[in-house]
Amino acid sequence: MHDSTSSSPKTPSESGSATALEENYSTVNYSTVRTLADDDFIKAAASLDTPAVLKVSDDDETPKDSRPSLENLEKGEQEPVLIDEEGDSHIDPPPDGGYGWVVVFASFMTHVIVLGIQYSWGVYQSYFLLNNTFNTSQTVLSFVGTLAAGGMPLFGIPSGRLAERFGFRTMMTIGSIILVVALVIASFATEVWHLLLTQGLMFGIGSSFTYFPAVSLPSQWFDKKRSVATGIAVAGSGIGGFIFSNVVGKLLVLLDFRWTLRIMALIILVVMGVVLFLVKARIPPKPHSSTNWGMFKDLRFALLFIMGFLATFGYMIPFVYIPSYGVKVIGLSQEQGSLILSITNFGSAVGRVMLGMGADQYVGKINMLTLCMFLSSVCILLWWPFTNSFGTLLSFGFVNTFFSGGFISMFPVVIADLFGVERMASVMGMLYTASAVGNFAGSPLAGVIIESKGWVPAILYAGFLTLSSVIFLLAVRFTVSRKILARV
Repeated sequence: MHDSTSSSPKTPSESGSATALEENYSTVNYSTVRTLADDDFIKAAASLDTPAVLKVSDDDETPKDSRPSLENLEKGEQEPVLIDEEGDSHIDPPPDGGYGWVVVFASFMTHVIVLGIQYSWGVYQSYFLLNNTFNTSQTVLSFVGTLAAGGMPLFGIPSGRLAERFGFRTMMTIGSIILVVALVIASFATEVWHLLLTQGLMFGIGSSFTYFPAVSLPSQWFDKKRSVATGIAVAGSGIGGFIFSNVVGKLLVLLDFRWTLRIMALIILVVMGVVLFLVKARIPPKPHSSTNWGMFKDLRFALLFIMGFLATFGYMIPFVYIPSYGVKVIGLSQEQGSLILSITNFGSAVGRVMLGMGADQYVGKINMLTLCMFLSSVCILLWWPFTNSFGTLLSFGFVNTFFSGGFISMFPVVIADLFGVERMASVMGMLYTASAVGNFAGSPLAGVIIESKGWVPAILYAGFLTLSSVIFLLAVRFTVSRKILARV
């Protein structure tokens, strides 16, 4: 085998022949797997741990005209299989279907459970405030939801790295156990700090160990349909939020928060048991996987890191405060506030699927992510301050999260496209760490502003931070293509 430090390969058009293709591409280290005729694949050729060579079979049972050959690779009629120096096979190109749809369903259900329950925190918070359950302020209570939401990205780096090292199913199993234990212990809480440690921090850690493997899996199975597959998977969080906001609201009225938490723990145990049976990764574990801190030298990575830092300051505020806004400002009932939050989550689910389809077929992934964040900021700044009834608040919640849901569905797809799927879990973990600060500080700071200055300044704070993230997305977009109308 050639030395892996050979000069950069030429494109098929530059090489001019199958022989040149063999010479140039037999030494490339691949970061993603595509046909050699695909320019994106050639551009994505970058460093991996082990050098890879083309494996082209020549069996006697296959008609000569249809046998795998470098000529067919050049024409795009044959997909390569990659093998490392020891002859171990790497993954084939994503099938864009088949068992991949089962994996999408498993990822979808993980989002339903993990993020659906997490997004229903606003109902608990409104209930605790209305009943003065823990005799504390809105700001302190918001830290419980903040710890759950912020803990997930905070532990993203170890979660992604451990998933790649020990296997996705293993980490999702550990995460599921932590989630169940967290809610069971929280059901015995007598002080607010008990909730902070259990329903907050512990739930956040369990969410991290399940979320990052689950959201990374669809990209291993899909290429051309990656946006819509990921959109369907992450739509589970919106559907889950819609379901659990209603269910939690009803259970809190019929029972109390203790039995509500225990029922949620039982639901996690049953559903995740099924998910863990179905989930399957195409990329095998890497025993020596390590965090690539050199990614911060990549301009696109750095810009996405800053974008995630800014965007998440405002992202969770509508989810956390819409029920309280409806009850305290508009004068709605607890049940109406819960209903609005559930419709808000449903809007997010619809947006994630439809925006994913639009990104794949018409707009492009980075363009769609940028457009989503811009339109969400417009909704927050120009619509929310003027809501004064059940109908106006409901419509705002639905439309805003329809667009903001694109942040959840498009971000993983953009990461996969820019940095490849082989290390997607760890790269995502690194990028999502930036959002931990926003998740931790965003909602509590909004609570402080509400209590000291009122609701409108808090809304403006959420809107302008979301808008500022668009600047960095535009910078990423123009590093990929400077053409205004390019579909990227």
